[in-house]
Amino acid sequence: MTNLLNLKNDDGEIHLNDERMILTSSSIFGTLRKDLIENIGFERMKSFLIRYGWNIGVNDAKKALKGNMSTVKEILRQGPILHMLQGYTKVNTMNLKLSMDSKAEVHSVKVEGVWVNSYEAEEHITQTGIAEKPVCYTLTGYASGYYSTVCGHEVIFKESACKGAGQSECRYEGKSKHLWGMEIQDELKYYKTDPIVQELAVTYEKLLEERNSLSKVMDIHNLLTEELINGRSLQSIVRMVYQKTKIPLLMENFNGNQVYHAGFHKGKVREVRNQLKLERENGPSLETGRIVKDGMELLYTPITLQNKTYGYCAFVQSDRVEGKTNLEIERMILERVSMTVSLFFLNEKSSFEALERVKGLFLEQILNGEFATREEIIKKSMYLDASLDHPYTIAVLGYRFSSDRGTENDYFIQQKIIEEIYGFFKKRNQVVLTALRDGNIVLLTPLSPGNEFQFLTKECINHLHTVFSGYNFKMGLSTICDELERAHDVFQEALTALNMNEGTRDITKFEEVDLLSILMHTGSTPAVLQKAEKMLGPLLLKEDPKMNELLKTLYVFLQCGGNLECSMKKLNISMSGLRYRIKRLEELLSCQIRNPKIAFQLYASFETLLKAKMITIG
Repeated sequence: MTNLLNLKNDDGEIHLNDERMILTSSSIFGTLRKDLIENIGFERMKSFLIRYGWNIGVNDAKKALKGNMSTVKEILRQGPILHMLQGYTKVNTMNLKLSMDSKAEVHSVKVEGVWVNSYEAEEHITQTGIAEKPVCYTLTGYASGYYSTVCGHEVIFKESACKGAGQSECRYEGKSKHLWGMEIQDELKYYKTDPIVQELAVTYEKLLEERNSLSKVMDIHNLLTEELINGRSLQSIVRMVYQKTKIPLLMENFNGNQVYHAGFHKGKVREVRNQLKLERENGPSLETGRIVKDGMELLYTPITLQNKTYGYCAFVQSDRVEGKTNLEIERMILERVSMTVSLFFLNEKSSFEALERVKGLFLEQILNGEFATREEIIKKSMYLDASLDHPYTIAVLGYRFSSDRGTENDYFIQQKIIEEIYGFFKKRNQVVLTALRDGNIVLLTPLSPGNEFQFLTKECINHLHTVFSGYNFKMGLSTICDELERAHDVFQEALTALNMNEGTRDITKFEEVDLLSILMHTGSTPAVLQKAEKMLGPLLLKEDPKMNELLKTLYVFLQCGGNLECSMKKLNISMSGLRYRIKRLEELLSCQIRNPKIAFQLYASFETLLKAKMITIG
């Protein structure tokens, strides 16, 4: 080893293996390494150092091949010696296997070992700290270049552990390229990096292409803004984007079940919608997605408003030609289209809410009797596109949700329900004024001849049950009236019908509510209940079975209108037994229960307490 090193002190030269060398500090190399990272980036620095080491290794291998060593193994062992003499590292080769072919040439090589005291690992830690991955790039490049030159084919080295990455030692493995397979693919790019000037030229071309693409995106963005400001329709927006991009575009609105499209062949729209439907069944997405299926590529992005997905915008391509289109640019354009449509929906929503607030205030004024004449109401209704020049009816909608849903903003829920009601009746060309009163939603609608409003209210409640899962909706419906000045009384009819709903039906009509129920709703309910309890008196002693028997007997007798035979059959007792019970009842109640006036009051007492669920008849 020392024979290879020649110091010519008088001439100021150092020769190693008959080649002049220069002596410098390893810290200078560490500084160079740090500067390369800062100026050209980590990846290019890695490539630079690997190729730097490769060239040194190739140069040393060429000299070794000119020596007097007889075997390939001897020549390969010369490399670590030269490496150590130059101060890079101490090399401990653990395992070296060569495979020769029939021509005595190297077919494959495998080698493992340890680099001890690697200058490169030490300097990397000093300059930049512990790395995430191995950092001995010049050593790796040197070994790869040296072995490849000696063996006559590509041999690639790779660190499996490195002190620069926090491990205890620097371990390496080298193999012929064909033995590595796909495992080494990511490393090969560092050996064949294009010159910086060439890379800059390619980068410039890419930047120019990106600039032109972004310019196209901005042009479409400006046109979308212009379309929105000018109040264009969604179909106009979709058509404009297709004309600019030449890519078929579809926009679907879930709420209105509306579809706008441009650039599609007949029948293709349904296929695209089915594909989007399948995607939606997995849960509405809030991110841009891509589907490639059956020769069709579908790039879609959601239309969102207040974290709710209202629909999708989708570009559809078939047989994409690489280089002709830019997927990222298409995504940017599509997301801008989606944003524009979201703003369109937001504007519609704001307009709807503003109009509904005005309509709600108008209905409040009607219910409060703030208009002097019917003509004044009709005149003002014309301005709201809600003519009331017809007989009308009022419905009061009550709702509640199950306790396991947690607390929700009641006003927000009310607004969503009103929005659904408005959309439901709008599709059916039915004018409806809505307002909030005492936690309920009030609906006033004019009825033209042949109007099926009562049927539509049932459909509306079914629709609300579907949209608002877990909510319970009940409705009270008034009679039909043509006197707008009586709107408050008509509203009271609907409210009474709602309050008298015992939970068995979704809709209760005012005509179906009996007189006693109305009395309880509009009169003094506590007084009515008190009177009813007093009338039945001792019969309400629930702990006495005999009293319960007499209570049922009296109720059946009153239901039968005082007819003894009817009562006997329903109670399944003898005539003598019935007569005994009637006599006993008259004694307990101190009245003649066959007297029509008394019988009516007793029966009314029964119905009152039954409706209040204060008694039950077995």
